[in-house]
Amino acid sequence: MTQKPIQYLLVGLPYSGKTTLAKELVSRLGFAYINIGQLKWDKGYSDVGDDDVPDKVWKEIFEKADKLILKYLNEGKNLANEYAWVTKKWRDRARKVVANAGFETRTIYLKIPVEEVNRRWIENIKTKNHFHWPKDEFNNYLRDFEEPTLEENVILYDQSIPFDNWVKKNNFYG
Repeated sequence: MTQKPIQYLLVGLPYSGKTTLAKELVSRLGFAYINIGQLKWDKGYSDVGDDDVPDKVWKEIFEKADKLILKYLNEGKNLANEYAWVTKKWRDRARKVVANAGFETRTIYLKIPVEEVNRRWIENIKTKNHFHWPKDEFNNYLRDFEEPTLEENVILYDQSIPFDNWVKKNNFYG
C-alpha cells in the first residue's frame, strides 16, 4: 500500500538552514516545495520585513499557500513547507489545513545555537545571499520563537551528519 504524502513544516529561526534543507528534499527526494517568504515577495514585498506586510496581503498569501499545499498533497507529493513558523499557533494553523483534507503534518526542527543564527545574520549583511531581516524584527523572532513540542511530531534535523544518513535515520520516503 502506498503511503499518503506528508506536509513537512520546516521550523527554525531565520538563517537556520531551512532553505538549504528544502532544496535537498526537493532535489534528492522529489518533494514539492512552497516558501511563504517567496509568496510574500511575489506580492511585491521583497524588501520589507513581515511586520510591514498588511494583514490583508498576509491573508491572500496564506490562502494561496493553502491551495498550493493541498494541490501538491493531492498529487501525491510530499511537501516541504518553509517558513519560520515561529509560534505553535502558526504551526497548528498549517497542520489544520492538511488534517481537514486527511493528510498528516510532521515538523522538521532545525535547531541551531542562537549565537550561530546571529553570526549568520551579520554575515548576510555583507553577502546579501538571503533576505535580510530588519534588526528589530529579527530580534522579535529570537524573542518570540517557540520550540516545537513532542506533540508536534518533531524530527530534529542534525546538520552535523550527511543528508543521506539523516534521511535513512528518519525513515523518509520519496
